[in-house]
Amino acid sequence: MNPERAASQESQIRQSTSRGLRASFQVWLMKVLILLISVFWCLAIAIRFTVRDSSSVIATLIFYMSPLILLSVGAFILFVLAWKVHWRRIAVIWFLLSIMTGIWCWNTQFQSETSENRVTQQEQSLKRVVFWNIGDRLWGMEHVINELHQLDPDLVGLVEAGADSAEMKQFWKQSFPSHPYQVVQNGFVFLSRLPIEDTSAGRLANMGHYLKFRLQADQSDVRAPAVFLVDIYSKVLKSRKAALKELSDQASQLNQHPILVLGDFNTPGDSVHFEPLRKRLNNSLEMKGDGYLATWPLPVPVLDLDSIWVNEFIKLHRAENRWTWVSDHRPVFIEMSFKTQNEK
Repeated sequence: MNPERAASQESQIRQSTSRGLRASFQVWLMKVLILLISVFWCLAIAIRFTVRDSSSVIATLIFYMSPLILLSVGAFILFVLAWKVHWRRIAVIWFLLSIMTGIWCWNTQFQSETSENRVTQQEQSLKRVVFWNIGDRLWGMEHVINELHQLDPDLVGLVEAGADSAEMKQFWKQSFPSHPYQVVQNGFVFLSRLPIEDTSAGRLANMGHYLKFRLQADQSDVRAPAVFLVDIYSKVLKSRKAALKELSDQASQLNQHPILVLGDFNTPGDSVHFEPLRKRLNNSLEMKGDGYLATWPLPVPVLDLDSIWVNEFIKLHRAENRWTWVSDHRPVFIEMSFKTQNEK
């Protein structure tokens, strides 16, 4: 045999063997990856069905890291990987789990407004309310102002809004001359067309803080509304239980008045720690929401951290999370009216 031809054949055999070894190694790595993701996925779904964020730090961390939309996407990725390594039966199981978790996510995280309570914006009793965390802005403050002016809210609650310097206070007065009642304090900004009769501040078990306002209603048969503006810290490894319990206790002291709680809770809406608050208040987006509930992080939000809660003295007409690229949080917007004593 020609020596050159023999050498060429030997080289081809080595290259073919090398490619085969690389392919086998890639398949092995893919199988290991499938097993690791599968273990985490099963652990996450088990925690979601049982303890959620009421147990250990590790369980809480896994619960926060695995919202339903990511579990559905993860199951679909496992389906694709399992199909590639020819684990057909396992792939079918993951495909079915992807569909099931996707339906679960759709039913809980996507709301459709079917309320018969929509009213025209000309109705005088209708109030528009906005809450927004504007701390990590992708664009300048002028874009925040433009978005708020577009919504034309009667009440505006902002957190992580910067220093409460004299310069910033003047900035808000100039930007919102139609909101004569303003409080700029400790990173909070509250703008109101209704008179503010009283303002107080407090902490939430060293896991957050709030401002509380008592407003003057513009209807004679409505009791003075109370508004809480809340910011709970984003400490993943620390429980929100005491903070949300303290907030619930504060709200319970005013349970004969209309109550609005506007906040960045840094806690997903299906957390067990919202249960004390749910006994007295309702999440407006869960009641009258229209669209996707997750608010953070943009541009691909997966967790519903921001919300507006109301009690039974408030009639909701509309609620939505706005799509905007100004901040890494979506603004929460509702249209509501205060119930009279007779309506209640």
